[in-house]
Amino acid sequence: MLGPLLLSLAFPKLDWGIFAFIALVPLFLLWSKSSWKEAFAWGLLAGVILFGLLLNWTTHSLSTFIGGWWVLGLVLICLWQGLNIAFIALATSLVCRGEFRTIAIFAAPAAWLLGETWRTRGSLGVPFGELGLAAVHLPWLLPLAAYGGVYLLTFVIALANGAIAGIIAGTPQARRVSGIVLGVLVVLIVFCDVRRNHMAMPPPSLRVGIAQGNISQTEKWSPAIFAQTIATYAALTQKASARGAKLVVWPETAVTSWPLQDPLLLSALESIAQRSNVWLITGAIDKPNADTYYNSMLDLSPKRRVGGVYHKRWLVPFAEYLPWEGVLARIPIMDNVSRFLSGPGLHLLPAAGFQWGVLICYESAFAPYARATANAGSDAIIVATDDAWFGGTTGPDQHADVAIVDAVSTGRWIVRGADTGISMIVDPKGNIVALLPIDRQGAIVADIGRGVVTPYDRFGIAWLLSLALLVLIAGFIRTRTGAVGWRSKRGVA
Repeated sequence: MLGPLLLSLAFPKLDWGIFAFIALVPLFLLWSKSSWKEAFAWGLLAGVILFGLLLNWTTHSLSTFIGGWWVLGLVLICLWQGLNIAFIALATSLVCRGEFRTIAIFAAPAAWLLGETWRTRGSLGVPFGELGLAAVHLPWLLPLAAYGGVYLLTFVIALANGAIAGIIAGTPQARRVSGIVLGVLVVLIVFCDVRRNHMAMPPPSLRVGIAQGNISQTEKWSPAIFAQTIATYAALTQKASARGAKLVVWPETAVTSWPLQDPLLLSALESIAQRSNVWLITGAIDKPNADTYYNSMLDLSPKRRVGGVYHKRWLVPFAEYLPWEGVLARIPIMDNVSRFLSGPGLHLLPAAGFQWGVLICYESAFAPYARATANAGSDAIIVATDDAWFGGTTGPDQHADVAIVDAVSTGRWIVRGADTGISMIVDPKGNIVALLPIDRQGAIVADIGRGVVTPYDRFGIAWLLSLALLVLIAGFIRTRTGAVGWRSKRGVA
């Protein structure tokens, strides 16, 4: 189908974001002309194709945990995500009833927004492939994120698709309204872009660094190279310090052991921070007792003190924990699933005069958690990840794109440290000020400042979701009043 193919072109590694503005048009028009059963089937097919294209990178890590069953895993993921598109198609069909009327210009995008919000929430949500992420490579569109996060970006792109669909195949009134909608969107985008250019940010006051060890998954967890790994990160930390860094970030589980329970290891890490005269925030394992493991970030001061510990809250299902463990644990292919525990939630780490919000890997892709981290009082946000699980696929690129939207949405500097890349430092306007690409070893540094409070931080998206729900309800009500006439035209009544 043309729609899923066009939409996939808007994401890495092609990043032709402009295609997102036309990708939904053929889908909206097809669903509007179909019966609800046909629309559901077409929507499911479109969803399976779309997420098969966008999430194929998951097979790299799936094969690690379930071996040759990765094909089944990908199929189940695509079906699960495809159902979301099927219900969007169903809603569009019920609103349109064979005719792309004026209400459809707004109702179809509203259904897409609500469906996407639903599928990206909760412990089993998949916060990748969001329509709004296509804006990362459209600098003139990205500023909208400050007013409604990735959700507003999604709605604006979907609304543009609805308006174009209305111009192509809508009723006469729908064509006129579509032209007005496109004009309003242009004004809105220009306004937000101008506001961004004039946005005042606190001046940079802290130089930070990121150490990217570029140690592959096949080697990283081997005890034989543990000492070499620590030495690698120590040398990179010294390089960052020599360039003026006062705080250095190591990525997720850079330390593949539990320093808080190993006094000798903890002393060695504190010595690295002391010799380099930097605050060190590193990924590690926390093992309070024999049966309890946390994926954690550890905060060490140059004065050999532990400033704090953050435990990862949002774990990767079927990788870091096993959902419905009482049932699924009996399946042999689930033996390789880790058994990490979920942390208590938001906890800021004080370091180098800043209060740092922390997002570890998967949880950085959940937009509400990034916003909550900003609203908890963080001056800047650290994203620590190990995207080596995704190999040379598009996964690392898709994950890195999320950090750019999060920076604009929350008005915070993002310091993103990745084991094998992509490591980068992003300012609140979405500009990448330092970057180390994938499969490179090295250290990057940049000066950052404190964040600013955005409208998205203050008001969230309850207003946007409420508006979308009201539009969809209005579409259903209007359709019910005209349903008999529609059926009679089709010769059914």
